Amino acid sequence: IFPRVMLVLLLASVFITAFAADPSRGSLKPNLAANTTVGSWDLFKQCDSKWGSHQLGSCSQTVCQAGCAMSSVAMFLATKGVSTNPGVLNAWLDAHGGYADGCEIVWASVNKFGRGTFVGIETAGEAALCSGIAAGHAIIANVNNGGHWVLLTGCAGNGVFYVNDPGFNRNTYTLAEIVREAVYH
Repeated sequence: IFPRVMLVLLLASVFITAFAADPSRGSLKPNLAANTTVGSWDLFKQCDSKWGSHQLGSCSQTVCQAGCAMSSVAMFLATKGVSTNPGVLNAWLDAHGGYADGCEIVWASVNKFGRGTFVGIETAGEAALCSGIAAGHAIIANVNNGGHWVLLTGCAGNGVFYVNDPGFNRNTYTLAEIVREAVYH
């Protein structure tokens, strides 16, 4: 078993080194070397100093103040092989009709990248959400009574979901805290 562990560690090291050294991370070009293993989703924080102070779309708020949905979409796209981050995606969405009413994301606008197709806004139960996550679908959940969006990354069981939260230092939410979900297949 020791050689298998070493092989896994070596492969992880090679992936991390290649990913970190990728100079194209600032553009929206496919990066087919990106890790797409279910449960290994990229994490971006909307208040990161690289983009947190940028105007969100054409509204009066910044990415840090109101960019949770867009940052969650950036996590999904980056995981699926698009070289992006919230700063780059925000600029792309603004230039390509990806916002409605200034800063409301047009969920289907990112279908153009060919890494997932927006299916719709749903209100699913635990079994359906866990099945979707296991299938590698991007599920972006609306939480905090509808005031925040997070990327679901796994199922812990008993109605608890692992998340990548772009705005808060939380890694789980319960089904009871989820209002609805934006789903990509």
